Amino acid sequence: MPLHLKSIAGFNEVASWFGDWPSFHDAEILQLCLDRTGQSFLKVLTWQRTREVDERGVYVQKKHAVVVFLLDGVRDVSLDGFNHQNVIFGLDVETTETGVKLTMDPCFGLSGSIEAKGLRLELQPQGSDD
Repeated sequence: MPLHLKSIAGFNEVASWFGDWPSFHDAEILQLCLDRTGQSFLKVLTWQRTREVDERGVYVQKKHAVVVFLLDGVRDVSLDGFNHQNVIFGLDVETTETGVKLTMDPCFGLSGSIEAKGLRLELQPQGSDD
């Protein structure tokens, strides 16, 4: 569990839902809203991949949820590859001297980074498979 993130509002709720901080591997960016004067947000659909394999040989996923990254004071944005589906290889959150930086590793579609003054997290559980 990334210790530097524990002070971010909503971190404990997200980590508790998944049992740890999620990797966001193969997660899908559902929505990105950038507001130059107000609050911006990034909505990412992710899940917990188990070690179980289904009858098709695919890893079973559970605990599907949308993690909402609420960003205050966006300072810098570097984005590439927006598409009809935006799957990321992973997502990293790091604290900086002036706030936070989100980095979305490329897989298919949107990738890049967003730097902001502040960050808060919200969890939106999806479905009944959990």
